[in-house]
Amino acid sequence: MVVYINEQGAVINISGERIILKKAGQIIAVFLTKDLDQVVLMGNIGLTTQSIRHFLQNKIDVVFTSASGKYEGRLVQELGKNVALRRLQFEATQDEKFKFKIAKSIIYGKYKNSISALRKLNYYHKSKEVSDILNQLTARHNDLTAAETYESLLGYEGIISSIYFSAFDCLLNKEIKFEKRTRRPPQNEFNALLSFGYTILSNLIRTEVYITGLDPYFGVLHAEDYGRPSLVLDLMEEFRAIAVDMPAINAVNKGLITKSDFVLNDDGDEDHLPIQLTIFGRKKWLSILEKRFNSFLWFQPKNQKTTLRNIIKYQCYLISKSFIEKAIYQPFILI
Repeated sequence: MVVYINEQGAVINISGERIILKKAGQIIAVFLTKDLDQVVLMGNIGLTTQSIRHFLQNKIDVVFTSASGKYEGRLVQELGKNVALRRLQFEATQDEKFKFKIAKSIIYGKYKNSISALRKLNYYHKSKEVSDILNQLTARHNDLTAAETYESLLGYEGIISSIYFSAFDCLLNKEIKFEKRTRRPPQNEFNALLSFGYTILSNLIRTEVYITGLDPYFGVLHAEDYGRPSLVLDLMEEFRAIAVDMPAINAVNKGLITKSDFVLNDDGDEDHLPIQLTIFGRKKWLSILEKRFNSFLWFQPKNQKTTLRNIIKYQCYLISKSFIEKAIYQPFILI
């Protein structure tokens, strides 16, 4: 189980096998050690020395983020011991031809899942505009096949993303609208919802990358840059539409997320975006995301249904296998 804690000023204590969350001396939540896989501390959350040791001894992953979900670090016993895997990863990401093939596979996964997500979302809407957008996307298949350089591949990714996002306002039927994709910072409610969701997805994938033994900073699609977890960003691409976009649109349309779940900020605080979810809004959105991560989807490699969380874990294993065997990476395709 993954627990997100965003109760500002709360402190985590330990009593035997119980993890106790207190605020102002009052117990506000209790968890059992055996039930926890990961604890995500969002903002000003305190840890006692006893609780730090407890998490380390029981191998419970502890992730620190800002109140808005931005990754800051994690509590780990030591760096992963699989140095041979990381060496093979470094070598593979220096092979430009091989690296490009994996990057192309990742974009193919993003392309196919964007189409699948829109089809599923439009199943009940029956929007002609969305059907026309789907036709535009399917017509772009050969453009991906023809891409032979990073410049053409990234250009293709930009085009399909633009076409894909143009369907959002046709699918949203409430007061919250998409308008266009804005980030760093998001400029409206729906973009704030997406950005927070992508941050949570990024944290999940980063965890699985660490567990697999890979280096999160050496990727194949996103360029290397100081502090940029390129491999994490690479692996996010095939899951954005499935893990975040679909539940975001459904949550707004069902009235689970409304304008009252957002707040405008003008206090100059760097961690306060121009528009962001309220504390209560975050709790609701986190609950919706966790439900999505734990939902069952058909997973072709295993020929069975499994949770989206486990699919993400397996895809991290598959990309490590690609680095080891110099084999082409097979992205997850939603069917």
